[in-house]
Amino acid sequence: MSLNHIYMVLVVALTPSISNGVVATGFVFNDSNGNRLRDSGEVGVANVLVSNGADVVKTDSEGRYRLSVTDDTTIFVIKPDGWDVPVNELNIPQYYYINKPAGSPELKYTGVEPTGPLPESIDFPLTASSDTHEAFTMLTFGDPQPYSLTEVDYFARDIVSELINTDKAEFGVVLGDIVGDNLDLFTPVNEAVSKVGIPFYYVYGNHDMNFDAESDDLADETFERVYGPANYAFMRGDVLFITFDDVLYPQSITKSRYTGGFTEKQLTFAKNLLEHVPTDTLIVSMMHIPLFDEWIGDTFVDAHREAYFNLFENHPRGLSLSAHTHKQQHVLFGKEEGWPHDDTEHHHYNVGTTSGSWWNGAPDTRGIPHTTMRDGTPNGYAFINFDGNKYTVDYKVAGSDESVRMNIFLPKVFEHRGGAAPFAVIIYNATEKATV
Repeated sequence: MSLNHIYMVLVVALTPSISNGVVATGFVFNDSNGNRLRDSGEVGVANVLVSNGADVVKTDSEGRYRLSVTDDTTIFVIKPDGWDVPVNELNIPQYYYINKPAGSPELKYTGVEPTGPLPESIDFPLTASSDTHEAFTMLTFGDPQPYSLTEVDYFARDIVSELINTDKAEFGVVLGDIVGDNLDLFTPVNEAVSKVGIPFYYVYGNHDMNFDAESDDLADETFERVYGPANYAFMRGDVLFITFDDVLYPQSITKSRYTGGFTEKQLTFAKNLLEHVPTDTLIVSMMHIPLFDEWIGDTFVDAHREAYFNLFENHPRGLSLSAHTHKQQHVLFGKEEGWPHDDTEHHHYNVGTTSGSWWNGAPDTRGIPHTTMRDGTPNGYAFINFDGNKYTVDYKVAGSDESVRMNIFLPKVFEHRGGAAPFAVIIYNATEKATV
């Protein structure tokens, strides 16, 4: 039996709901005084989407929702356009409630503490956003991936320092591998990122997991404690952002300890969510492992990619973002690759990494490694500029002027007479359809 056949069984029958007879209820409300408590006179917000990670419901006219829960369920609000969710002291959005009465199992790195009995009402505060225009910019970091405090310092000085209090983006996303296996480094990385001064969302990567977990659903316990659910969504303008944990671990089908793919529950969540979203909405999926296979072979389950594309049957505008490869790549998926539309393609942007090639290379004058990526692109980060359901991408080389877009490699010695000299040009952010 082939790998794809084995996983095909997983994705055919989507689980319709979470149910063990226990129901969570509460309100999504307009937190007019910003204290995160539902005070007298603060009204509920109608038609806001709330999820338990599989089901997606709308709040009623009073802002109330009802969702089934288990003893390991995270309830979260899907931030609508025109509203903001609160952030903590490290600019991490707070939009969820973890229901884990017994807490996480004992692991090397601490998971979620016991949450106790289910509250009578789980309420989510929203505040009206002062920034409601359709044009906006997001900042994307791929793989900070420090293995030590020294490398956290490299990240802070090489990347964060030139973005402190930026006015170029409204929010940011770290596309996984926040750290390099040492989950105690989540806090110093978060402290560094917080200095950018904008809300930052985080994606779960294969180096952010509890490697001593016995099952995939327990591998993100420490991530969950720090950042909340690994699968969630939010709206901004005409764009829906959906975040996926696409790291399947542990698994024994391939030689790697993990592989890229989706679970039934994730696909059910996305399917249920898209039923509430207009067809002309741009859907931006954020994950860590890219949808295409990489240099080490079968790195993403083909059947899972097909099931993911099938979700877009009524939504022709799709962009997906990943990191993981320590290269910068643009891949366009068309009808032949399973994308269900003739007149559009699915653009997968594999974003360059902030750590470059894992903070390797000769040090520069600051003592920070040059850490050029595996494809010859210098380390850096990307701005994605949205206008309605259209977008453009800009890649910024760390420590360089914004005009730096390519590198030209010429031979050090030329023949004295005649003959041609070979040279190569690396353009850092070109797609296969780019005009150069």
